[in-house]
Amino acid sequence: MKGLFDRSNYLPSEFERKQRTQSFLLCLLIIVFFVASSFVFFYTLYSFADIIGSIVSASPDVAIRDLIRNVPQFLLFFMTFWTLLLLHAAFRKVEGKWEKSIMKDAICIIAFGTVTFLYIIIMRIAGTYLSLVEGSPTALYPLDMMIYSILFIALGVCAILYMKKWQQKWPLVTPSRGPIAKKLRGLYCTFVAFWALFALYGLSGGTLTIFIYDFGSGHDFYGVMLVLAFLMSAVTIGFWEFGYNELKEEKKKELLLPLASISLCLSVVIAALYFLSLGLDLDAPSNAGFGMLPVAFAASVNIATLLAVLAPVIVSVVALVKGLIARKK
Repeated sequence: MKGLFDRSNYLPSEFERKQRTQSFLLCLLIIVFFVASSFVFFYTLYSFADIIGSIVSASPDVAIRDLIRNVPQFLLFFMTFWTLLLLHAAFRKVEGKWEKSIMKDAICIIAFGTVTFLYIIIMRIAGTYLSLVEGSPTALYPLDMMIYSILFIALGVCAILYMKKWQQKWPLVTPSRGPIAKKLRGLYCTFVAFWALFALYGLSGGTLTIFIYDFGSGHDFYGVMLVLAFLMSAVTIGFWEFGYNELKEEKKKELLLPLASISLCLSVVIAALYFLSLGLDLDAPSNAGFGMLPVAFAASVNIATLLAVLAPVIVSVVALVKGLIARKK
């Protein structure tokens, strides 16, 4: 385990200055868009919760009105999320895959941005938006969504131009990772996308819980474990993606099994304590967590939270199995 804290065991130790700078900047951008995507994701879920709440309260007309008005906000999440995927493809630079991934992600970003821009124009002409600055749900809504869409379209266009014209002049010199077996590429992409969603939900949920959760309601144990369970899903992806995956190949094989064992133990302990807190206080989600996501926390069992709690356990089990298989070889 000492090798985990030795800088010479990590790929950046072999980088030239230009490589280290590019890798650092990409990593920084990923963190920025990860944080941005997480809070946009949670806010989107909150808006959906309000819409579902209107349906439940027998106000479908209000739900439809809010759904139509909030479409640009929902599309904003897809723009930020696909930008995160694009940056991840550039950072991870998997052989035989990263160029196509960046092109596909860039096209998706442009598509979402174009749809957002045109949607706002059409809804303004149709009278759905009485003004380009209605002031709800944000102060400049929907004008701010138009500005975001233009910026994301420009980002997607720049990514395509880079891959088509500028790459030879300014090559991406971050280290290439080994290719993924063709049969596993679809599974890999699906796994990364779903894992990222759980991590986004965990980061935003854990952070917002600290400020929104009613810790003075007598449900403090559940509240603390809710925060830890949320954040664990975000910490797990950060550790495996930007810690373990940056190790050199020989060190990966050496440290996979012990790291997977530690990760599994931590995730199991936190999951067990979360379920214990829930079992001791089944009313806590609906009583103290209602202000976070009203529909999600209206019942004693919140499926989204349970999945976020179990995600680190599942990831750790997969890593442990891989470690055991690698040791046998």
